[in-house]
Amino acid sequence: MLNVLFMNAQINNQECVVIENGTDPAGIYSYSTDIATLNNYGPLVFNVKFWGVNRPNGDTDFYNREHDALQAIANLNIMYNPFNIFFKFRGLEEFNSPEVTVPLPNGDPDTNGYYVLETRPQFRAMVNWAAANGYKDLNALNVYAVGWLGFAGGIAYRPGFVCATNSGSGLAGNNTVHEISHNLNLKHTRSFNEHTTRDPNNQYFNATTTGDEIVDTNANSGFWDSSCDCTPYVDQNTCTYFGTETDELGFQYTIAHKDVINIMGDAYGGCATKSLTVGQAIRVHEKIASGYYNVALTNVASLYEPYAGAYYDPNNQNPQLYKPLFQPGFEYRFLECSCDCPDPVPYEDISFSYTQNIIKEVSKYESDFSTIYHPNHSAIGIKIENNPVFWPQPRRCYDNPNYRPIGGSITRFNDNVFNTNITLIPKDSTGINNPNLIEQLQPGLYKIEKTYEEGNTEQDIIFKQD
Repeated sequence: MLNVLFMNAQINNQECVVIENGTDPAGIYSYSTDIATLNNYGPLVFNVKFWGVNRPNGDTDFYNREHDALQAIANLNIMYNPFNIFFKFRGLEEFNSPEVTVPLPNGDPDTNGYYVLETRPQFRAMVNWAAANGYKDLNALNVYAVGWLGFAGGIAYRPGFVCATNSGSGLAGNNTVHEISHNLNLKHTRSFNEHTTRDPNNQYFNATTTGDEIVDTNANSGFWDSSCDCTPYVDQNTCTYFGTETDELGFQYTIAHKDVINIMGDAYGGCATKSLTVGQAIRVHEKIASGYYNVALTNVASLYEPYAGAYYDPNNQNPQLYKPLFQPGFEYRFLECSCDCPDPVPYEDISFSYTQNIIKEVSKYESDFSTIYHPNHSAIGIKIENNPVFWPQPRRCYDNPNYRPIGGSITRFNDNVFNTNITLIPKDSTGINNPNLIEQLQPGLYKIEKTYEEGNTEQDIIFKQD
């Protein structure tokens, strides 16, 4: 029981270690906090690859890592999409750690390998070993989900392409977003040397040279107190700061709600989860514009491709395969479309016709990822308001006439008007696919509903006359 409690305490740890990884070229940052500056940047998409690290014998305590990695992708997109930064899930692979020869403090050999990272040098050693053995994607940001870290909840290079986090709630929670943000060159918002003033004409202004070097994150010395594992001056119910702390010059901090909930802050316990500022987003874009991350970038079209599953193949009659799954974190609207396209048309092809009839709607907060699929006879809409790259134009119409329904029903309206006086006739796959189905109906008003393997339905209303 003690080991379980220790493990749970470690995987819930949100504290962070940053490995500084070089300096920026002079002059790449504007230090702007202007929304107009941010709006000048078009959408950018990062590849993200996840790796699950097991013990040397293959054991793990975490059997839902793919789900947790998908939740991490959703969290990243929900946080960064308003700033035109996107993340493409490139899968999760697991590998067994090598045995680590460094003994534990009691002298026993470490049978956990890199599954439990006890020191920062172990993290570096794991990354080097993983890269040398094919467990690093050179064209992506790489997230290593170890069992847990003995010294923090996550660790990252800043800037860089690699981070590690605890599995479980660390991977699926805020840790991944926080560590990836370090990869993207964001610093912690706290500092003992940053001054309160935000007036660039004030003699004490140092917001662009100290702390996180971002003007619209207010100065603070940190919210978390490790001696009590608490935030003594933050109300965790309202995520508001009520302290009277001062900077090193004696000026009281002006800490707002947005500072408490900033993902790069340390109001651990539930508050540091929900926010980035315009200044932080501009800094990320300016670092991307320097070319540093070019190898990890992909195109917008990749967001319209499934990460798993497949589209219908008439040469392989296995309907279980045909559920093309899409990553969570977006507001999907699958709109009814029509074209001669048994396979989805290319992203660039918008010559198909479509209607405003939504065949399937998915929230960006959807947690049942098996429900996020591309139904037949629909095009993919990613609804991001005021972003014409994504909305309202849907993409990749999929209209396969050969993909047959697995069942359905016929509803007859006995009075030949739409009311509740109906006769419902269920149909199996043979009945609903009968080529003479309509011909065999008696005259009257009918609704024919077809159900497909992936769960979507189609409805046709017909009025058959003598």
